[in-house]
Amino acid sequence: AVFTLRDIQGMSYQEISKALNIEEGTVKSRLNRARLRLARELEGNL
Repeated sequence: AVFTLRDIQGMSYQEISKALNIEEGTVKSRLNRARLRLARELEGNL
């Protein structure tokens, strides 16, 4: 959800934090994990 809201829909960390009722730090850590997961998935397909 965080990846979609930030990287697809362009929402700010603050907007995502409020929308999901989580801390901004949590938004950033979830986004980082999602980006790393995506990079690992794409690594084998490029």
